[in-house]
Amino acid sequence: MKDKNIEITVIDSLMGSGKTSFAIQMMDDEANVDKKYIFITPFLTEVERVISSCKNREFVQPEVSSGKTKQDNLKRLIVEGMDIASTHALFKRADEALIDLLYMEGYTLILDEVMDVLEQEPISKSDLGMLIQTAKLTYDEKGSCKWNDANYAQDGKFNYIKKLAESKNLIVHQDKDNNPVALYWNFPVDVFRAFDEVYVLTYMFDGQIQKYYYDMFNIKYEYKSVSNVNGKYELTAYIPFNQEDRSQLKELINIHYSKLNDVGKEPFAFSSTKLKKYATDKEYKEIRDRIKKDAYNYYRNKLKAPTDDIMWTTIKGDKEVNKKALAPTGLSKEVKGKVNKFVEVNCRATNAFADKSVCIYLVNIYLNPILKGFVEEKGKLKVDQDKHALSELLQWLFRSRIRNNEPIDIYIPSSRMRGLLEQYLDNEL
Repeated sequence: MKDKNIEITVIDSLMGSGKTSFAIQMMDDEANVDKKYIFITPFLTEVERVISSCKNREFVQPEVSSGKTKQDNLKRLIVEGMDIASTHALFKRADEALIDLLYMEGYTLILDEVMDVLEQEPISKSDLGMLIQTAKLTYDEKGSCKWNDANYAQDGKFNYIKKLAESKNLIVHQDKDNNPVALYWNFPVDVFRAFDEVYVLTYMFDGQIQKYYYDMFNIKYEYKSVSNVNGKYELTAYIPFNQEDRSQLKELINIHYSKLNDVGKEPFAFSSTKLKKYATDKEYKEIRDRIKKDAYNYYRNKLKAPTDDIMWTTIKGDKEVNKKALAPTGLSKEVKGKVNKFVEVNCRATNAFADKSVCIYLVNIYLNPILKGFVEEKGKLKVDQDKHALSELLQWLFRSRIRNNEPIDIYIPSSRMRGLLEQYLDNEL
């Protein structure tokens, strides 16, 4: 397969500015009947929105039928030249056969929000060393892995590693002494090269892993913004991040300041490492209790807010340990049939929480150090931890009613994360 050498268009514009609406309008207004689209989004609700909103095109979503998987159905729909709407989860399972079909059929991809394009595989350093020492797994100068044991048992402990290596999407990460320390799955970059056109709908792309992934694989991209002109959405010249007008946001976002923030004074408070300790270590019981009580004091006594107005988050930890241990008093129960108060820390591209006016953010985002080292080693890049953290915070915050230009209150005890939000609102970042 030859690289089509396309340049990806990153529509980098504030959440709620109309990126998805523009994409729907563009697809529905397309007069060329030969033009074909694949729209990929994190949630089924957004898939359904695209299907119902496009009146001039018949979008379909892949389904399981007659013993065939969704992936099989996706391939059949591509062969039939259908307009397709589906989820990130299905798209991430792309294989070589799917890539070949996309290349031949000439589709345009619209990717609603970035994907998890790099993921560390769950294998210990010692097990990885054993696989390499026994030559079951080898890798070239770029770190690309190859599995060499064709007779390896299908139920073997490392069969998942075998399959990833055979798909040619597995890369080894070495430390400064060139010792292998981790394995990473990367989304097959040829998927993006197989489309005629690609649009990525997001905000603060510069702070996201997919941007570094594109740089690692020399994928070209250009930035655009979107605006509503007389009721019609249009692509416009990109407004640089530091030139945005955030004055209205500053008026609408009410950051809490009081002694309730004291629990997050130190720089690494509420990081994933600290959260695990808060949740599980006996010596942190006092802090754990304080976090729960301070958050309760904030929404119940400071704001007198009903629980239905609240969304909160933390990094869940293994088996949701952090979520269970650190849930603010009064917010631990989820009621069936109601929109949950807990909103995943990496939640994107959903309007399900657009009525929430009170935000409790018990997180301090740092990129996993091994992933950071992998990106910087393979791509010869410098990761901006603060920009990444701010990007994640804003994506989460814009699940609330701020996306509809309505005011919100936020309790964000981490001094680092609160400082990043302050700098953002003051146009200092």
